[in-house]
Amino acid sequence: MSQIIRRPAANRDLVTSFRYYACEASVRVADRFFAETEKTFGRLSRMPGLGTRYEPHEPLYADLRYFPVSRFRAQIVFYRGIPGGGIEVFRVLHGAQDIHGILAQEFGAEEDTGEDQAAEEPE
Repeated sequence: MSQIIRRPAANRDLVTSFRYYACEASVRVADRFFAETEKTFGRLSRMPGLGTRYEPHEPLYADLRYFPVSRFRAQIVFYRGIPGGGIEVFRVLHGAQDIHGILAQEFGAEEDTGEDQAAEEPE
C-alpha cells in the first residue's frame, strides 16, 4: 500500500484553503476541494513520478515535484516520492501565491532579492 505523509505546513495549507472555499463559495465546494485533494494525493502516491520536477537544477529541491489538484487546478501539491512507495507532501499552494519564496523559506534557502548585487557594484 502506498503511504501518504503530510508535513504540518501542508496540513495548514489545506485548512486555510478549506476555510477560504467555505467562506467565499460554500461548505459544499470546500468539501469537494478536500475530497479532490485526497484523490490527488492517492494518485500521486501510486505514481510519484507523475508530477513535474520543481527547479530540477537546484540541489536544494532535489526530487521535489509538483502537480495540480484535480478539478482545482490553481491549487498545486508540492511533494517527493518516498522509498518503499508513496509520497511526502510538503505544501499545497495556490498558484497566485509567491511559490518560490514560500518554498525557499520552507527549505531554508535565502531568496535572491537582487539587493546583494546592488551593494557589491562599484560606484
